[in-house]
Amino acid sequence: MLKKAFVIQNNHNNCHFQWQPKTAQFLAVGDQHVTLYDRQGSIFTTIQLTGESKQLQWSSSGTHLAILQNKSTDIIIWEQNKGTTTVETSLKNLESIVWSPDEEFLSAVSSKGNIYIYEMKTGKRIPIYGKHAKAINSSSWSFTNKLACSSADKTLTISNQLGDTLNQIQLTGEPSMIKWFMGGPEQETEILTVVSNKKSILIFFELNKPPIELSLKYDVIKEYYWCDNETILIAFVSGTIVSVSTKPETLGQELYQSKIFKESLRDFTISSALRNTVGCGDYEVKIQDLNNLQDMSCIFTIDEGKSIPLSVVFSDDGQFLTVYTKDHKIHTYLSKSPTLNGVWNDRIAFLKNLNEVTINDYSKKAVETVTTSISIEPEHVSMGPNYMVVSNNEWCFYYPVLPNVEISSDQLEYVYGKKDNTSIPLEFRKIQNKTPYFEKRYAEAICKVELNEKYAMLLTKTGKVYLHPINDQYFSDPNGHIMMFPETFNNSEPEYTITDATLTNYFLVFSTDTGKILHYDLEEFLMINEFNNANPIHKLVHQPGIGNKLIFIDSNYNAFITSPLSDVSILIPSWTKNFKGALWETNPQPGINVFVAWTESSIFTFSFNSMTLKGPQCYQVSLGPTHLPYGFNPIYFSQGRLICQSLSGKMETVVLNSHKSYTPEKFLTVFPTEAEQGAALKLLYVVGKKEVLWSLYPTVKSSTAWLMLAEALLKSLEVKAAKRIYRQILGDVGMVMNLERIEVVEERIELLGHIAVLFEDFNLAQQCFLNSSQPKEALYLRMDLLDWEQALQLATKFAPEELSTICYEYACQYEMDGKYGEAHTKYEQAIQAFKEYNQNNSELADHGFLCEAGLIRMTMAVGDLPKGMAMLSEVTNKTLLEDCVEILESLKQYSEAGILLERAGLWERAAECWIKFKNWNRLGNLLEKVTNPKIFIQYGKAKEAEGQYAEAAGAYERAQDYDSVIRILVDQLHDIEGGAILVRKTQARESAKQLAAIFLKERNFEATIEFYLIAGLQSQAFELAKQQDYMVYFGSLVKDEASTDLLSDIAQYFEFKGNYLEAGKYHLHALHYSEALKMFLQCPVLDGTPIDLAINTIGEAKNDSLTHELIDYLMGERDGVPKDAKYIFKLYMSLGQFKEAARTAVIIAREEQVLGNYRAAHDLLFDNYRQLKLTGASIPAELNRMLMLIHSYILVKTLVRIDEHLLGAQMLMRVSNHISKFPAHIVPILTSTVIECHRAGLKKEAFDYASMLMRPEYRQKVDAKFKRKIEQIIRRPEKEEVQPNYTPCPYCDAPVMETSLDCTECKSNIPYCIATGHHMVLNNWSMCPNCEFPALASQFKNLIERTNNCPMVSEL
Repeated sequence: MLKKAFVIQNNHNNCHFQWQPKTAQFLAVGDQHVTLYDRQGSIFTTIQLTGESKQLQWSSSGTHLAILQNKSTDIIIWEQNKGTTTVETSLKNLESIVWSPDEEFLSAVSSKGNIYIYEMKTGKRIPIYGKHAKAINSSSWSFTNKLACSSADKTLTISNQLGDTLNQIQLTGEPSMIKWFMGGPEQETEILTVVSNKKSILIFFELNKPPIELSLKYDVIKEYYWCDNETILIAFVSGTIVSVSTKPETLGQELYQSKIFKESLRDFTISSALRNTVGCGDYEVKIQDLNNLQDMSCIFTIDEGKSIPLSVVFSDDGQFLTVYTKDHKIHTYLSKSPTLNGVWNDRIAFLKNLNEVTINDYSKKAVETVTTSISIEPEHVSMGPNYMVVSNNEWCFYYPVLPNVEISSDQLEYVYGKKDNTSIPLEFRKIQNKTPYFEKRYAEAICKVELNEKYAMLLTKTGKVYLHPINDQYFSDPNGHIMMFPETFNNSEPEYTITDATLTNYFLVFSTDTGKILHYDLEEFLMINEFNNANPIHKLVHQPGIGNKLIFIDSNYNAFITSPLSDVSILIPSWTKNFKGALWETNPQPGINVFVAWTESSIFTFSFNSMTLKGPQCYQVSLGPTHLPYGFNPIYFSQGRLICQSLSGKMETVVLNSHKSYTPEKFLTVFPTEAEQGAALKLLYVVGKKEVLWSLYPTVKSSTAWLMLAEALLKSLEVKAAKRIYRQILGDVGMVMNLERIEVVEERIELLGHIAVLFEDFNLAQQCFLNSSQPKEALYLRMDLLDWEQALQLATKFAPEELSTICYEYACQYEMDGKYGEAHTKYEQAIQAFKEYNQNNSELADHGFLCEAGLIRMTMAVGDLPKGMAMLSEVTNKTLLEDCVEILESLKQYSEAGILLERAGLWERAAECWIKFKNWNRLGNLLEKVTNPKIFIQYGKAKEAEGQYAEAAGAYERAQDYDSVIRILVDQLHDIEGGAILVRKTQARESAKQLAAIFLKERNFEATIEFYLIAGLQSQAFELAKQQDYMVYFGSLVKDEASTDLLSDIAQYFEFKGNYLEAGKYHLHALHYSEALKMFLQCPVLDGTPIDLAINTIGEAKNDSLTHELIDYLMGERDGVPKDAKYIFKLYMSLGQFKEAARTAVIIAREEQVLGNYRAAHDLLFDNYRQLKLTGASIPAELNRMLMLIHSYILVKTLVRIDEHLLGAQMLMRVSNHISKFPAHIVPILTSTVIECHRAGLKKEAFDYASMLMRPEYRQKVDAKFKRKIEQIIRRPEKEEVQPNYTPCPYCDAPVMETSLDCTECKSNIPYCIATGHHMVLNNWSMCPNCEFPALASQFKNLIERTNNCPMVSEL
């Protein structure tokens, strides 16, 4: 039987309700208004409506509630902390509303066949008229934002988010109850279903193909649901429930059928979280298990059968079931218990129901279970070795679970066995406690409890940790000693707040908001380790049992592993903020450190190894994540099993993919490729399944797979296990010999060096060898790595017979670096060491020749050319000859050097040699192999002299000699257009002159002017533009860089031509203000551009005579036509005459106010106010009053939007008291004043303004939807006055009504708050940094948090 949570009495016939999705925080109930109830049945808020609610529709995430009203064209959208928004659709006869799954769109359909789409982000509104010929009875958004609608005109339409029709399907019957479902093997296909004629279901697997019809022999369909990818559950009005297959091979086949109600079914729904169905009919409510429909898990009646259930609904999480009955009551039941649990080693305590805790022991193959009664409904459940704890707020209750806790017989009764301790298993005492053994009320509310054998650790909600022993002495003493962290001294403020804490067998560990992790030893009660992280830490997960490793997660959603034995942390890779938690494996095999982390739908396995080739490492296993069923919360991990608590509170087991065991044959099937097999073998070793691993040989024959495992073992320093693979499976004798050689190495640092060599990590190997007791290994390593500097130092001490080889190699390195003197010395030392230590070694004869060759090269390189040439004359070695080319070039033996360079493949230098010898044919053969521009220039000149112009141009272009290219293109190849393009690109002046002359002959004046300018012939370009009337084009090219004289010449030209606007612009650009003004005043007004330019001219000139001249013009003295007053305002602003501008601004603002343009008037006054402030001028009182009054009116909208109705009413009363200044909107303002006063509880004021509004001159203009409300206020007046609030005057402290801006005592005009309109007070004074107006600090902060805007400038 379900437990009743609360009952709501509703007295309206038309009542509907819906739980908030996801969180189930609110139950929305709609009738004459909409009321939101919390999970305890208390009213959270009430949303007032203008009509009766017709439909409630939560968005998919539960952030928005859309409300449809009867006989209204408006849709109300409610959002927590923001209030309501009204969407005016202008569509009549609205029938239903529906959200898109991504909450981007809200659609409404009408009985006239019309659709209305509202886009949430942008506020875009899209009405679609005539989508259907008759009423739309059902609509649904797909997961890709396609809107499907069914209509009484027997058609089905699919539209995009803009309302455009994508598909229109004609049906034989009237469609209804349209739904989308994501189907297919990967849940990637959108399937559309619709009920036809209320008796059959049409399934559209593809919209462009005919549907599949499920014709059913039963009566009218009440509701249907897709249960999964393969079945549809259909409920009929007659009370019959049918499950139908949608598999292709059994499509339409009935899988289950039962008549669950005798008379009729009134409502039916399912809970995906609980996998349950619920239906109501007759006088009963029946619940079935979706996994086993034959199982009727619960049947109950309402008020002992006295109430008839009409409708039912589950909350998303399945925790609540709500039933509406015929006597207008809404009954809410607790359908599942909260998912609370605690874990200690292999024991799990979890809440079975609200007053019972079940404890499961997983230490044995057969799980042992205990049920313990508790005295409270807990918030938290915790488990320890001796006690189980339940807590609620600041209370904790301790229940014993082990036999070493002495308990009197009247405190417990045994579930198993007799009341004799000998009959109870020692490992796990099966008891049911009637009362807790200990109970304690702490100073603060508790949010986490952990226990070990001696102590209890409690983390409070305020970030403190309590630690105390668990024994009779402590609990019997009311003042028992308790340790509290963070420690404070002399009532000082703590340095940090604790974000998480955990208790191990030996340590108390907690993290802080400053990024610290502190370990306290429980024996000495001393801090033994302090770890500092860069970011605050908010989660700790310690290794169970005797493990000392700790996972912590910081505020950047990065996760790390650390321990009290180390001051470093290891980053957990691939960790994102989507991970919900982590669990270490309980009781793992020695050396195995595995943990899991999970997201909402996936479980990932990680391995941590503190001893690897590159130090501690953490990595994610490679076989992919394990699926985590919806609502499963992992709480215990051991041997590949993940115990999870489901939403129903049950313990469920998930077997991890990473820990699956396979028979050899199955292994090859699951992992067909070598790479997959190698990864799987590594995984088996990492998770500790060694027996399974070795059983796979010889079935798994892939050497690559076993090699992957062997290398992984070596990197983890598992030499013996790796050797077993190389010997028995891979047969790699060489590696086995290497491993046998290093296996006997006892010194760990030397062993690490040898393994590093195997993996070619030579830097690490060198460091290890040099730090070991065998530094000679570093010499051999450095010789192998050709690191001769260190090798020479080591050889001098450990192996002098290697000196000749090392000196030779060292000399080669110096030679490559260009250090010929040092190389010469090293070659001589190599020869000397060779003669001293290796003379009789015939195997090193070639080494002696190489030393001699090096000496020859370096002899020439250091400048001893005669000796070098003499030594070289006897040498025929081709490599040595190539190396000597550089010396030949220094001797200017170019022909010989060129030949040698070609043989050596040094083409650039060979080409230079052939240029010096003017051998162009040999040079031409090398052009494709060189890039030096000088070579191409020389070659181009030669080809030009030979008359081969195309080849010459190509050579010049590759050399980037563009003048030569253009010269050839124009003079020889006659490609003028190509030359012009190149001149524009390169800005070559000489070529530009040449092209300008050509274009002048062709009378192409624009091109001529352009190239004159490129060539620097500005005067010629000007004269040509003047003669041919191309001055506009000329001016556009030179305006930004022209001199004052040139600008004057251009202006005079335009003046002569009568183009006064252009003439004025160039005079202004030349800073000739008088001439510019003269030109602008001769222009026709047109769009006002000449006047604006004239004002800009005066602003730059700052000349009184010019100013008076412009004023005369604006006042109409010149042409008898006064200009718009806004130009006078602009002129004063441009001149910085802000007082005059203020007077003008007041005049203009008054005109805007009379016309109803309040925002324009406000912005004009505010801008002038700010300019006067910046200049230090006094603010005219009239401007200040106008700005205050208009700001009070504009502020109303913001205050009402954030539900500050009293403040809004006060501002409206201030405006209404000066209503004559708002002639364009007298009636709307008075109407708003009445409504807001009534809403704010100012009944008398509402009556007064309502009486004013009902005067004959206003009455007929009142909006019809408010008229009745206002008449009711007048007919039923409530004249009880609300006493005004008084606050002190900031000048004299006299009490002044908070809405008054004048002090009657000191006669001061008090500044007003821009956030509330109230007068300022000293103890709550603040200044907006944006507009620099004063504001009441508390009110301004609240406004900014809720609107993010300064009310004076509408932005921050």
